[in-house]
Amino acid sequence: MIQLRGTVSKLLVLLGFCLFFGGVFALAGVALAKPFFGLSIEEASDLLSNIDMESIGVLKFLQLFNTLGLFIIPAVLFSWLFIQKPIESLKLNRALSIENIGWITILFFSLIPITNWLVELNGNMQLPEILKGVEEWMRSSEDRAADLTKAFLQMGNLNDLLYNLFLIAVLPAIGEELIFRGIIQRSINESNKNYHWGVWISAILFSALHMQFYGFIPRLFLGAFFGYLYVWTRTLWAPIFAHFLNNGMAVLPTYIYGHETIEKGIDQLGTTEDTYGYLAFAVVVFSVLLYLFLRRRRISL
Repeated sequence: MIQLRGTVSKLLVLLGFCLFFGGVFALAGVALAKPFFGLSIEEASDLLSNIDMESIGVLKFLQLFNTLGLFIIPAVLFSWLFIQKPIESLKLNRALSIENIGWITILFFSLIPITNWLVELNGNMQLPEILKGVEEWMRSSEDRAADLTKAFLQMGNLNDLLYNLFLIAVLPAIGEELIFRGIIQRSINESNKNYHWGVWISAILFSALHMQFYGFIPRLFLGAFFGYLYVWTRTLWAPIFAHFLNNGMAVLPTYIYGHETIEKGIDQLGTTEDTYGYLAFAVVVFSVLLYLFLRRRRISL
């Protein structure tokens, strides 16, 4: 194990790993698109500007390489090089109990109307007139990201569902939680006994890295929720499971009911006048459940 002094040094090394391996794996994915899909490097690089059903398989292939390079490989390598007994230090040796799985699931589902309301609130924000060009660019980027997500979620059979769950839910849950909660939050909390600093700084970085301004607030909220679960349960499997639930909720219901049904159903809870009652009820339910969860574990905020 190599010794690194200071939180900033650790985060800079981690950032270097993410940038280096993210770039290497992105290039590798593009290069491998030719033998696997018969595409040249130029054709593979241009896919994002012209999304259609024929290109989705290639884009998912590239996304797999991006996730491995940006999160999985840097997290594993950093932990192996710089963290003493990484399995124990990252709290991966503590299994997630059935009771905790139940609590996390209930807490997560009670959050859905609150998260939806935050999405609506964030989406309606407008920048000053002087930044009109920036706002148009950000909204255009959001629209492209939404189109890509919608295309990814087109599933025709069980194999598509399982692949999407692995690509969209399993890999990001493990990789991103290793990076943001396991390494970043843990590193900050090592130098500051007030664990709230680690939770919120890692949540800010988590949300900012996704490069989606109009999803920043709800993603910040979710990142903080994941961070507190890590603190309260003392196992990294708790935020990994919650993250998997969040991403999986974009995949499984879409497979069962279809994208349009989800947009007009679950995604609107708490965002319209006729569903504000659900929002108020969710706030009360989540608060009560959180109180009972913390009281059962004798945890104080």
